[in-house]
Amino acid sequence: MKRAVLCLMAAALIFSLGACAGNGHALPQDGATPAHGAPDSQTAQPSGPEEKAQPPTTSPEHPDAAPPPAADNAERLGFQGGNIGAKGLICDGGDGYVYYRSESDGWRLYRAKPDGAEKTKLSNAAPDCINVLDGWVYFLNYWDGFSIWKIRTDGTEETKLFGGYCGDLYVAESGMYFDMRDENNSPSVYRADLDGGNMALLYPNAWLRYYYGGKVYVYTTQLVAVDIATGEEQVVAPTYIHNVTVDESGIYYWAVNEGEYRHADLDGSNARVLVKGGDYFNYCGGALYYMGIGENKNGPCHIVYKLNVDSNEKTALYEEANEFFDAHGQWLGVTFRQLQESPETIDPKLFEKSVDGMFFKGLNESVWYVYACGERLYMRAALRESLIQKGRLDCIARLDGGVTVWD
Repeated sequence: MKRAVLCLMAAALIFSLGACAGNGHALPQDGATPAHGAPDSQTAQPSGPEEKAQPPTTSPEHPDAAPPPAADNAERLGFQGGNIGAKGLICDGGDGYVYYRSESDGWRLYRAKPDGAEKTKLSNAAPDCINVLDGWVYFLNYWDGFSIWKIRTDGTEETKLFGGYCGDLYVAESGMYFDMRDENNSPSVYRADLDGGNMALLYPNAWLRYYYGGKVYVYTTQLVAVDIATGEEQVVAPTYIHNVTVDESGIYYWAVNEGEYRHADLDGSNARVLVKGGDYFNYCGGALYYMGIGENKNGPCHIVYKLNVDSNEKTALYEEANEFFDAHGQWLGVTFRQLQESPETIDPKLFEKSVDGMFFKGLNESVWYVYACGERLYMRAALRESLIQKGRLDCIARLDGGVTVWD
């Protein structure tokens, strides 16, 4: 989470949305580069594609392996919208429960009713990319090097399916789709049966960005749609992308270098800009959730928005406080603008000297992705209200016309 001790030298970056991508929320799992700046050795973009393996088929060992569905056949999925691209920390199970990584209990895997009742720990694992399908929870285990695990929705039969540094796990009736890094830290895209059998290489030297309708959407230096059954490829977005969602209405993605969130037809044509600027995008079921910048009496502030893509109607879901507070949630009377533009007017007692310079001791809020879970919305955040209610900043909040600290 974005923490509260801010260096004056960095104060000018408070409202840089590019900098928000490095606020400590995200797990080091998918090789994403910051919105601005070149990739480092841990997040280097994969090189161009090599010769690909043949599309997976059934085998004598696994005769019941499901073939990929035709694009026009609906398939039950273990994920919703762009939740996996948003790290998949919260997932609707379709069984009356929400499955999530708990902020109140050390990132362990929990389930609860949408109103927060019946909270139950399922595993000590720290899950990422949570999928729920047919009574099973599938996830990457942060504590186990991002290996792939599954567990029944009642917390029994926890099973490790794959070791290795995996990412971007998408689970469907036809199988599970994910990327895995090799010993050189280069990712490739794979498919496997839901029991872990029939693992097959689909596309080398690429990140998986989405699965939909029998196609994997992979990223090398551009977004490519790959038909699993035929191996046919089509470039659908010739740019650096993140936060991809695909449904019957088209492809939605964040063009990072251009600072635009776009929609295109399924063949990549007719691309149009939905939002210019912003961060933490998640498109789901006709609505785009993202963080933008607004302004109030204290100056610029981050605002969580919902955009109806059809009507272009924009609704503010939450306005991040742009004023600092102490460890008890008491306002300090210092705004972001004051710290940035006139720090000399702030009480010197609110600063602390360290080997790195002078630091301001105030705490501040931070918002992250919005997750769609059925008809409900949840958000991982660091909120003053959570500090007051729970004694900690980090929380999961439910967005239901207001903000409820949910976990």
